Amino acid sequence: MGFSHSFVVPSYNHVRYVGETIESLLQQDIPGSEIVVSDDGSNDGSRELIERYRDRVRIVYPPRRMGMMGNYNHAVSQATGTWVSLMGSDDKALPGFVTAVRAAVDAHPDAALVSGNFQHIDGDGRLLKSEKVLSVKAFAPPPENFHTQLVAVKVHPAAHAFRKTAWEAVGGFDETMHLYGDWAFWLKLSACGGFVHRPEYLAQYRIDYRPGLSRKRMPEVLEDSARIALEVIPDVARRVPGADPARIARATRQHFRIRLAECAREVPPGERGFAVDLMREWAAAAGEEALLDRFAAGGAIAGGLRDTWMWRTARAMYKAVR
Repeated sequence: MGFSHSFVVPSYNHVRYVGETIESLLQQDIPGSEIVVSDDGSNDGSRELIERYRDRVRIVYPPRRMGMMGNYNHAVSQATGTWVSLMGSDDKALPGFVTAVRAAVDAHPDAALVSGNFQHIDGDGRLLKSEKVLSVKAFAPPPENFHTQLVAVKVHPAAHAFRKTAWEAVGGFDETMHLYGDWAFWLKLSACGGFVHRPEYLAQYRIDYRPGLSRKRMPEVLEDSARIALEVIPDVARRVPGADPARIARATRQHFRIRLAECAREVPPGERGFAVDLMREWAAAAGEEALLDRFAAGGAIAGGLRDTWMWRTARAMYKAVR
């Protein structure tokens, strides 16, 4: 099949931003991408705002409240393009998004996924920083695309496109995941074909406008992270030729330490019981029971090399020349 592209916007209670999101998609330099907005029962006026665009975008409504991953799947199921890009209803596509995706697909017609760089903006749309995705190559076939996703997600939720047939092949997004269903999806997608990374900045991702959200979401972050380490990665490894067990084991330990250090920074010692319960099985699989016991007792936890000033300095220098 030839190249065709759909933007899908799973929307929920973003009346302040969803209009900006839609406008950014309508203003792409290559016209013709389908735009599908799937509103998941918003009650803040979003629906009325979205309906103003009905003559230029396709608006769909799930049959019931679906939640984040359920609405992702509903939105993608409505897309007719051979390639699909999810765009959060508070994020914005940058000019050239579709041009970059088309160039990547032309160069690698058998790829399963295209990703790009991104920018962070605040609640008022001010640019906070531009982020380059490091540790990925311009093209990574299996198992390299799988290995690069083991410790942390390397595909940004607002700066990507995936082949719709690959979404169908892996069963879509896992609707039992809270927040990291996209990470689980990228991992599963790595068995379907190579990943292409483009150097362009494709999208703006909105952060820092909901104070206290990271602490509130910590239980969901830990539950999803543990499931990815204990269930998703081992399952995908069985389907990716050449997946390296030793590399997976190292990544399991590294990912565990990073998450535990994040939780130690966010959660006071007297409130860590939920995290210990959620991470106990993961700690055993990673051989890090002693570290979890230290965390439970209120100790500070270092995230390893990535938490050092030397790592951060070296990373900043690498980003500057990349």
